[in-house]
Amino acid sequence: MQFSVPTKIIFGEHSLSYIKNLRGYKTALIFSASSMKRHGFLDEMISYLKVKKMETIIGIPPEPEYDVVTDYANKAREVKPDIIIAIGGGSVIDVAKAVKIFYEFPEYELGMQPEKIPHLHTTLIAIPSTSGTGSEVSAASVLKKNGIKHAIVSNEIIPNYAILDARLPRKMPKEVARDTGIDAFVHAMEAYVSKLASLFSDGIALRALKEIKENFFLSLKGDEKAREKMHYASTLAGIAFMNARLGLCHAMAHKAAMLKLSHGRLNALFFPYVMEFNMKEARKKYKEVAKYLGFKSIEELIEFVKDITQYAKEKIDLSVKEQFMENIEKISKMASHDPLASFNPRKASWEEIKEIYAKSLHSNNN
Repeated sequence: MQFSVPTKIIFGEHSLSYIKNLRGYKTALIFSASSMKRHGFLDEMISYLKVKKMETIIGIPPEPEYDVVTDYANKAREVKPDIIIAIGGGSVIDVAKAVKIFYEFPEYELGMQPEKIPHLHTTLIAIPSTSGTGSEVSAASVLKKNGIKHAIVSNEIIPNYAILDARLPRKMPKEVARDTGIDAFVHAMEAYVSKLASLFSDGIALRALKEIKENFFLSLKGDEKAREKMHYASTLAGIAFMNARLGLCHAMAHKAAMLKLSHGRLNALFFPYVMEFNMKEARKKYKEVAKYLGFKSIEELIEFVKDITQYAKEKIDLSVKEQFMENIEKISKMASHDPLASFNPRKASWEEIKEIYAKSLHSNNN
């Protein structure tokens, strides 16, 4: 077994200024969320950047489509950057990571084995503005093609630097803080019970869970210190799952794009039922989590999970739900073959996944 954190992490108030220490680069390609331009963080970052030429792409769409990314990669081949910077949420960072592969290795195809990807040379910097995806330290980039999410996985797209400036997540709307916070929580929980979990990943996952438990609801109220701690907890959870991988909840969420819900809300919708399914094999580890978080019993942990995920039971568009149910067998089979499902503590057949999907949707007050 092994454990690694290849990314250099810079954190704290005004840590964005670290950019001025990066010298020797000629051309930068910058991907930015519109909010980062609006709040002044993009311009601040650019003021620290010392390059001869730069190209900036502002307004990256959420849950990026494959065709959009390949268009950006074509742009990269025109610009020829030696440094790529992403400032924004997980989608912005995922786009930058995917562009790095398609830019340097145009032969790449979705589903290609990681060992076939050659060494990539472009420096990648991730500056997250949301607190959930962990993309700033992970080896994965998630793209959507034909309504299905696909993961590009390679150590070659792990960012070289992650800058966690505490000011950025304070600008998140409440609903984004909620969705991303749930994503970070599920990252840490799935990493902790994963078949690849280790002493090292467990310690980091537990600390992430503790910070989330103590700061989740405060962060929804806009508490600045809680927002900062949730930001760091997200990265901790990212380090944990990069090493231990994820599980069935994320496998199911990746295949449920048809529901047209945010990734965080999909995790909130499915996780209580995945946790229930896993209990047969993972009760001991869930009990450890409960004890570490200060709960008197595993039942109290389950109640906490229900408490933070209950918002997912808000109404889902009926026509969307019906379309999903019409395709549930096909979607369940795809989820059963998602690579992440293999790391789940309990093996799930597609029929069992279908049952979890149905339970999750049936629980909605529709």
